[in-house]
Amino acid sequence: MIVESIDPFYETEYFRFILTLILSFLTGLEMRKYKRTLEHPYFIGTVRTYTFIGMLGYILYVLDPTLRLYLSGLGILAIFFGLFYYSKLHKEQKGIISLLVALLVYTYAPMIMTQPLWLIALIFVVIIFVVNSKSKVQILLEKVDKSELITFSKWVLLSAVIWPLLPVTPIASWLPMSMSKIWMAVVVVSGISYIGYLLQHYFFKEKGFLVSGILGGIYSSTATTVVLARKSKVIASDEYTFISAIMLATGMMHVRLMVMIGFFNFTLFQSIALPLGLLGSIALLGGYMLSKHKGSNLLGNENGTQININPLELGMALLVAIMFVIMTTATHYFIVHYGISGLNVLAFTSGFTDIDPFILSLINIQYSITPNTVMCAILISIGSNNLLKGIIALVLSSRYVGWMSFGALCFMSIMTFALAFAIR
Repeated sequence: MIVESIDPFYETEYFRFILTLILSFLTGLEMRKYKRTLEHPYFIGTVRTYTFIGMLGYILYVLDPTLRLYLSGLGILAIFFGLFYYSKLHKEQKGIISLLVALLVYTYAPMIMTQPLWLIALIFVVIIFVVNSKSKVQILLEKVDKSELITFSKWVLLSAVIWPLLPVTPIASWLPMSMSKIWMAVVVVSGISYIGYLLQHYFFKEKGFLVSGILGGIYSSTATTVVLARKSKVIASDEYTFISAIMLATGMMHVRLMVMIGFFNFTLFQSIALPLGLLGSIALLGGYMLSKHKGSNLLGNENGTQININPLELGMALLVAIMFVIMTTATHYFIVHYGISGLNVLAFTSGFTDIDPFILSLINIQYSITPNTVMCAILISIGSNNLLKGIIALVLSSRYVGWMSFGALCFMSIMTFALAFAIR
C-alpha cells in the first residue's frame, strides 16, 4: 500500500506566497511610518509598492528555476532605483534607506523558499528594528565618544580578521599554548568587561549606586571596589549604600567568572557552577539585604563612580595577553616543580593581582591534575581576591564603610576557602 506523503503546511506554496505578501505589506507599513519622520520626504512607493515588489520577487523566482528571470527583475529594479536616487541627489537628498529596504523585500521570496522560518523572522525583525532606530541611534552617537568607536573598530579588526590567522600550534614546551588561544582569551575577557563598561556609561549612567555595583562587577569587581571606597569618603552619609554596592560587585564577579569558564571549558563549568553560584548568591543576597537598611540610599547620584578605562583599548588588551602568558608560564612551572601545593600557593598569590589571567591559564591548558584540583585553585584565587578587596575597602573607605566591607568580604573569603578545601 502506497501512502501519499503530505507536506507540512509551512512548506506549501500557498503558505509561502501568503507569508511573502504579509512580510512585504508589514515592511511597507513600517516604511510609511518612517516616511512621516522625514522633513523632506522624497520616498519610493507606498505600502502597496512594497507588497508588489515582494510579489514580483516571488513570481519571478518560481517561474524560472535557473533564476534568470529573478536576476533580470533585480537588475531592472536596480536601474530604476539608481535613476530614482539620481533624481533625489538633484533635490539635495541623500537618504537611501527606502531603496535598500525595497531590495530586501525583493529577496523575501527566495529566503522563504530556501531558508528556515527562524532566519526569515530574524531578518524581518532586524529590518523593522533598524528602520525604527533612527532617532535612538542618533542620540547614542551624540553621547558616544568618537574615539571609543575607533577603539571598537580596532577590536573587531583584531578579533575577526587577525585572530583566525594566528597559529594554533603550542609556542613552546614551557608555554603550552598557541597564539590563537592567547588572543581568544583576550577577546572573551575584554568582551565581557566591555559589556559592563557600555551598560555603565551609556545605558545606566545615572541609576544609583546599586546599578553601579552590579555593572561594575561585570567590568571588574576590584576596580569597582576601589572607586566605591574612595567615593564613600566624599559622601559621609549613606554608609550602607557603599557597603551594599561593594557586595553586589563581588557577587557579579562570580557570575562573570561562571560565564568565562562556561565559554572555555563547559565540562569544568558543570562541576564548578554550584559552588560559584552559591558564593555569588550569598554576596548578591547580602548586598540586597544591606540595601534595605534604613540608612541606605541606592538611588542617589553616582557621579564619579564609573570606571573610565575602555577594556577594548589596545594597551589594555595587550596587558591581558601579557598577564595570561605570565600566569600560564608560572602555572606550568609551579605544577611541574612543586605539584598541587605549589599551585595552591600560586592561586592564593594571584588573587592579589588580577585573577582572570590565572583562571584562564587553568581552564585553557591541559595539565596533569584532576578537575577537583583545578576547582580548588580557582576558588582559592577568588578567596584571596575577596580578601584583597576587603583590605582595599578598609584602607580607602571611610572608617565605618571600611570595617563593615572588610568584615563582609572576609566572611566571603572564609566561605570560599572552606569550599575550596572541601572540594580538594
